[in-house]
Amino acid sequence: MKRAFGATILLSLLFLWGCGGKRTNPIPENATASQLYKIGREYLKHKRYDKARKVFSTIIRIYPKSKYAPRAKLGIADSYFKKGDIASLTLAYNEYREFVSLYPYHPKAAYAQYMMGMCYFKQMHKPGRDQTNTLLAIEEFKKVIEKYPDTQEAQEAKKKIETCRQVYASHILHIARFYFHIKKWLGASWRLQDIIEKYPDFEKMDEVYYEYGVSLYNLGKRGEGKAFLAKVITDYPKSKWAKKARKFIKEKEEKKHGKGKTP
Repeated sequence: MKRAFGATILLSLLFLWGCGGKRTNPIPENATASQLYKIGREYLKHKRYDKARKVFSTIIRIYPKSKYAPRAKLGIADSYFKKGDIASLTLAYNEYREFVSLYPYHPKAAYAQYMMGMCYFKQMHKPGRDQTNTLLAIEEFKKVIEKYPDTQEAQEAKKKIETCRQVYASHILHIARFYFHIKKWLGASWRLQDIIEKYPDFEKMDEVYYEYGVSLYNLGKRGEGKAFLAKVITDYPKSKWAKKARKFIKEKEEKKHGKGKTP
């Protein structure tokens, strides 16, 4: 009987959605926690986020001790996350954080912590713009790995951290390029060195080594500069930066040997 009742409610809701959904009551009377949860998930599936939240909130209010109360809490968080705007992502983060605080040992706690990172991940900017959200995302993803190391979410968090690190290293390189192009070698070298030390797996290390080598050379550290230029040539022989490194070294050598000759 309960299954039949639940199926009837869901079919009625789906019918009303097809008619515009304006008269739909999101909270049917006498529904169990299980039935309400299914209704909330249907609203969520069909992007009826406000109605989904009303149903999930009702579960928490009427059935606070049921197993569906924590799931409803996540449903509320998911409804905000799926909406996707900045304000909604902020609300989603708070809901996920409350879930982790209230249910730290729940099977979905790792998911909630991971989604906290995703709330920042979705708000990351491109290199050259404020990277606060990138750094915050990394911190939240690290917590997934620390608290829930044996979960699938921990594996996904590692991948997201790598993506964040690439974005942040690109941001540093973006700034370094600016200093490099205006020949502010010290400012460029500091930032390039930061990438070399903290982001050795950065996907654009050939460019980093080249610009770092040139910067050092122009700062009077010619031996160190040539070593990094040689590294570009050796490690990335087909890169355009290896070609630039060869050209730079050749020009400097020709200039050096050309000194003192009679025109």
